[in-house]
Amino acid sequence: MTAKQPTLITAGLDLGNGYVKANIEGQIRVHPSIAVKQFNTERNQPLAEDELPIFMRDIMNQMDVSFSSPLVKATERRLFGERALKTGLNLEEFDVFSRTSKAEVDLSGVLALATIAADRLANHYNEHQSLPKEELDVHVKFATALPIGEYKRNAKNYKERFLNGGEPHVVTFHNFVRPVRVRLTFEHVYVANEGESAQYGLMFAKDAFLSMIEKEAKKRFKNGELDGITGKDLVQAKNTLGIDIGEGTIDFAVFSNGRFNSDASSTTNQGYGNVLEATLAKLQDEGYPYKSRKELSEFIHDEPSPFSRTKWNHVKEVNQVEENRFGDIISSEVSKVFNRVGGFTEVIFVYGGGATPLESSLFKKLSERVGEFGSDNLLPIVYLDSAYSRFLNVQGLYQVAMRLNVKKAK
Repeated sequence: MTAKQPTLITAGLDLGNGYVKANIEGQIRVHPSIAVKQFNTERNQPLAEDELPIFMRDIMNQMDVSFSSPLVKATERRLFGERALKTGLNLEEFDVFSRTSKAEVDLSGVLALATIAADRLANHYNEHQSLPKEELDVHVKFATALPIGEYKRNAKNYKERFLNGGEPHVVTFHNFVRPVRVRLTFEHVYVANEGESAQYGLMFAKDAFLSMIEKEAKKRFKNGELDGITGKDLVQAKNTLGIDIGEGTIDFAVFSNGRFNSDASSTTNQGYGNVLEATLAKLQDEGYPYKSRKELSEFIHDEPSPFSRTKWNHVKEVNQVEENRFGDIISSEVSKVFNRVGGFTEVIFVYGGGATPLESSLFKKLSERVGEFGSDNLLPIVYLDSAYSRFLNVQGLYQVAMRLNVKKAK
């Protein structure tokens, strides 16, 4: 009897401080980077058969899972997403003030393994309209990233923990009458620098995205300075600075002569999450009931109802003050980078989940700071909307993972 062959998949995961962005087999998944540990599971009832389709459509917000993996020390069952937020329990979030590397905390492994396992379980159900009768055996070609400041210290060990000596990581789903297990074996792992992977996302951009990049660049240079320059010209520039504004870090990714320049690149251990934390502290002092930056962020970025408009306006005003202060920090860091490579830089890209919220205060500050260096050459600042630029890292990682497949096959 021939043993059943494992499923082989390709996955790129950007484990952001605010949101996980995953590209698994060409399909994008996005969900908050949060979980909660359960210490009382007695009340958790198994799903009935007719509840399974709804569960699978919203699996990341509903699943109840545990892990057997060197990436996850704590063995408690965990909930995720919307279900985690509504438990009232202490959330596991990436600590934007901590000096501990993302690679060293359980949450990285929890989110990575849970995201891939959930995708595979939902995929199996959609194909067969039933739960698997035995363990799902999945082999993965995988790419992820660490902040530039953490990469040198932690990338090698992080990679080895995913590879796990060829042994599988086991994710167990407890939502059903019978637990369902997914075995994940990582055949090949690539760990990139954040910002570096975003640049790969730009390099491999499709025509529609290139047109959007050209439009975004030219709308801020209204005197014809960029006439004749295309989106393809911008992304193919050999000497670039990418400013990747995340929730816990800002990565300044420098490419020189078309290659990532690790000597000139750097990370600032602050991100848009620090803006939210500062806003949260002020609002809590005023008596507002927000418990986490995630809850605050959801309120700020949702369209207010007529009943919450006054409160929303006040929260936005408090947040705007903190955004203006943070814009000064970023522009100051850009000065440091320019002191190293400013004379060679051809294009600056600004992207990431924190790009759009900071645009009103940051673009002008960056333009002024770059102008202080007095370059005679045109230096476009391409400021990309967070709605799509937050996916640059994960798209770049997926492209890297795909090419690892080809390399391995050869």
